[in-house]
Amino acid sequence: MTGNRRTIDPKAVRRRIVDAAYDAFVTQGYLATGMLELREKASVSGGAMAHHFPAKRELGLAVIRNRVAEAVRQTWIEPLDACADAPTAIDLIFGNIVSELMRKGSVSGCPLNNMAMEVSRHDEEMRDALSSVFAVWQEALSAKFQKDIDANRVVGIDPGRLATLVVAAYSGAMAIAKAGQDVRPLINCRAELAALLASKYSPTVPAG
Repeated sequence: MTGNRRTIDPKAVRRRIVDAAYDAFVTQGYLATGMLELREKASVSGGAMAHHFPAKRELGLAVIRNRVAEAVRQTWIEPLDACADAPTAIDLIFGNIVSELMRKGSVSGCPLNNMAMEVSRHDEEMRDALSSVFAVWQEALSAKFQKDIDANRVVGIDPGRLATLVVAAYSGAMAIAKAGQDVRPLINCRAELAALLASKYSPTVPAG
């Protein structure tokens, strides 16, 4: 019988809501976005919205755990895994980000930073979820630096501290770029990180 067959895919509806929320939270902010607006953006009924996300914070958590974490994985962690060493990966990542922002013609900022600055003081569970994403990001960088140490590509670095520096430098540069709608802070940050890492990775060549 076809009369009782469900024509609405609940997973697809949920995904559409999360996608709409992610786009809105990144571009205009979590606090500035209302649930009614998200219903309209996702083209779902009030009943569907209430079924999947009875409260806005539940939607915020889903965005952090599903979309923000995935954005960090695709943007940072996958290139780190794919490249031969950390400096090559970091330079590639910055280059990809700058190219994408120039293509778009605008800077929305880092999704993780955007939400962290908005909600971390207001909701403990959301703060913990955001901290977990930061931790995974930093751990991936630290692990890559440690692999370079193990492979004798570099000596005299602290992988954890250097990972924190890279995350902080990128986050700050992205915030400045967003404020000025200008990618130059990211370009400058890329160049300085490349120079710093080159100074640590380059072997000392004997004279003569």
